[in-house]
Amino acid sequence: MSAAKETGRLLYAASESCADLWYEAGFPTTDDFLWYAVEEQRGIVINVMELARAQAEGRPGLEVMTPKAAAARWGLAEERPKTSDLIAALAAYSGVKTWQVPANFPFALARTLLDKGLELEVVQRFCPQRAIKTTKEVAWLREGVQLAEAGLRRAEQVLRESVIDADNMVRWQGAVLTAERLRGEINAEVARCGGTASHTITAPGVQGASPHCEGSGPIAANVPIVLDIFPRCDRTGYYGDLTRTLVKGRAADCVRRAFASVQRAQREALAMLAPGVIAKTVHERVEAVFAEDGYETVFEPGPARGFFHSTGHGLGLDIHEYPGLNLRNDEPLLAGNVVTVEPGLYYPEWGGIRIEDVAVITSDGAENLTTAPVYLEIP
Repeated sequence: MSAAKETGRLLYAASESCADLWYEAGFPTTDDFLWYAVEEQRGIVINVMELARAQAEGRPGLEVMTPKAAAARWGLAEERPKTSDLIAALAAYSGVKTWQVPANFPFALARTLLDKGLELEVVQRFCPQRAIKTTKEVAWLREGVQLAEAGLRRAEQVLRESVIDADNMVRWQGAVLTAERLRGEINAEVARCGGTASHTITAPGVQGASPHCEGSGPIAANVPIVLDIFPRCDRTGYYGDLTRTLVKGRAADCVRRAFASVQRAQREALAMLAPGVIAKTVHERVEAVFAEDGYETVFEPGPARGFFHSTGHGLGLDIHEYPGLNLRNDEPLLAGNVVTVEPGLYYPEWGGIRIEDVAVITSDGAENLTTAPVYLEIP
């Protein structure tokens, strides 16, 4: 047995759905596998079907073993060892008793490991280094934003080709345009460009007053349509995120005023981004802009109205990650952080307005990775 070491680290999941594991291993799979770290050593235990790909695509320096090979290495005399038995053998082999795991570590596996005498320490931010993007990661995030912009351009094209009928409905290719059909056009364009868009929001009219309503049914003219597109790049796994609000026809005066206020709030928030800026102060400035423009946030009675979500969130292998631009985050922004900036106003009488860009914090400010223009009306 090796000399005792303080702590090790464990992940067990399918890396396609676990950003920490994708980050640490370097490739996606749909099957669960084990990742471990002991001092400077990093390794994975993965089924033989994925072995060659793991060896080719895994992070440099990552040791790749099958369960059978790992069992032999760690002194476990089993042909088809259980994951819990492998981890217990690793603990005995390495001399590590305490293992750090993420908050979403499988509960049943954790219980079994505890029963075997291992100590588990839950870590809320398992890979804090993910918050500081490398130059390569920023390039991948830019590609993600470009996927979202491709989807938006398709939506704009559909709306430009559409007409307004006598019933004040939007018609495209001979039929009333629905939120579902518009979403399908966006998602198909993203797929053609190499991404996967899930839960794209195309919320017309009053549906847009609920920020995460995906939208359904016919689209009327002269009402705001919230378009929120957040695809994942099939090649890299990194996300893009983009929101624009468009009106086919002419917007009501109340919508125009709200749009102008949201646009001002976003501009001021983007201008604040820089290393050392306390994250929550960006959100506080957005709230102040809305207050200056006469928009009060009310949570009850009835549906919430005004501005009632965070100003933004980190972006990477997860669609929502650290750092957040919200009142809970009193830590400074750092060079390499990538965040969304997406203020909005929502009123159940007429709908919602949201504008969202993605920016990377640089050494002396921030760079907006989004190039899509901001405007309201499509004639």
